[in-house]
Parts: sequence; structure tokens; C-alpha cells
Amino acid sequence: MRNGLKSVAVAMLLMATFPVAVTIAHADDWRKGAEGREVDCLLQVKGKTYLKGTCMYDADKDGSFRLFGDKYFVYLGTLDDGYANVSWNGKSQASHAQELLGEDFKRDGACWVGKQGKVCAWDKQPAKPKSSKKAAERIKFAKGAVSAVVSGKLSGFDDEKNFVIEVGKGQTMTVEQLDKKSAGTVSIYITDPKGENANDLDLSCHSRATVEPTLAGDYAIQLVECKKADPWSGKFTVKVTVK
Repeated sequence: MRNGLKSVAVAMLLMATFPVAVTIAHADDWRKGAEGREVDCLLQVKGKTYLKGTCMYDADKDGSFRLFGDKYFVYLGTLDDGYANVSWNGKSQASHAQELLGEDFKRDGACWVGKQGKVCAWDKQPAKPKSSKKAAERIKFAKGAVSAVVSGKLSGFDDEKNFVIEVGKGQTMTVEQLDKKSAGTVSIYITDPKGENANDLDLSCHSRATVEPTLAGDYAIQLVECKKADPWSGKFTVKVTVK
């Protein structure tokens, strides 16, 4: 068995620690009273979906986390070599995460995927960019260039900066923060010409985003301060590349 000692430790932690946290939740909806913050979530077991929508997400420093939905909840404990141990409360909707789905889960973007299932958690994106609050600045490339560097200022969590850029169909667009030229970490939200979220929002600050292939038309890019760190005030710089 991979990482036997750590697996035993994780199992003991699940039995000894997590039941205490679960007992404070309500049987009709495990999200009530659960610690953490709201995220978009997905739990699939053997191809069947048990969680989809809003979950409460509670994480540890080592990357382990818990997701609480209405009827089901799942625990993921990180192991060595990039693998994770996943268990859930099962079809019986038990009060403990007593059913092990495996120790073969590997991360794939915002998801962890194993032979028996899939667990995903995404940050919730604002429903619409706040373009009405501050007008968007159009990004234009110099003749022959495939990238441009743009800057702006932010002051606290309630502030934002909006850009817009026109791209062609089937291209690859990357928006990335240039850390050494920024006062703090930003989160990047991209909306496609149809008004749909365009970038994959995992639970990092997502200060780098790639969209491929692009649709033809204007993409909206919204930059806000990452709420996983303290608020800050100052200048940020990002690079936008389209190929």
C-alpha cells in the first residue's frame, strides 16, 4: 500500500477528528453549521453525481479539505507523491465519512480524480463583472505583437479594474500577473463574448488564466484583490498574450 504509515494516520484522523466536526451540522443539510466558505462543488462516485452546486469548503494547510453538501459530504486527505485519500458518507447518508473511495486520487486542475470517483471545488465567480461601476479599458496590441502589458491600481477588496480585448476564433489567450511589478496578488476573472465564465476557477488566487480555444469577439477581464490574503492598496501589472 502506498505510503502506509501516512494512510493509517489519515484514517485515524478521520475517525478521531472529523466526527466531532460533523456532529455540529444538521442532518437535513450538512452545510448548516459547517465551517469554511461557500464554493461550487462536484462529487461523482462510479459515474453518478451526488454533489453539484454549492458546498461549504474547509481546508487544512497541507491541502487536505472537506466539502459539505446538502445530503452528502466528502473528505480528502493529501498523501505523498501527489496522491490523496478520499472518503464520503455514502449512499446511506451516514453521519461519518465511513466509505473509502480510494488512495489513488490525483489532482487535475480544480478536481481530484480516482478510479472510483471525482471530487471538485471551484471558487464562486461574481455573477457579472462590475463594469457599470468602472468603465473597461480596451487592450490593444502594437502592430505585429502577440502580447501587451497593462497596469492599474486597486484599493481593498471592494475595488476592481476592468479591461476588454477583442480576439479571433480558435486562439489561445493567457492573462498572468507579473508579481515583481505588483503590490499584491490579484484574482483574474474572464467572461467570453456570450457572457459566460471563461476561465477555470480553482481554489487558488487564480492570478493566471488561460482560455483556449477562444470565441471571436470581445472578452471582458476583471481584476480584483485575492481574498485569500490581506487587503492591500497599490499598483498591479498583468501581461495579456493572444496567439
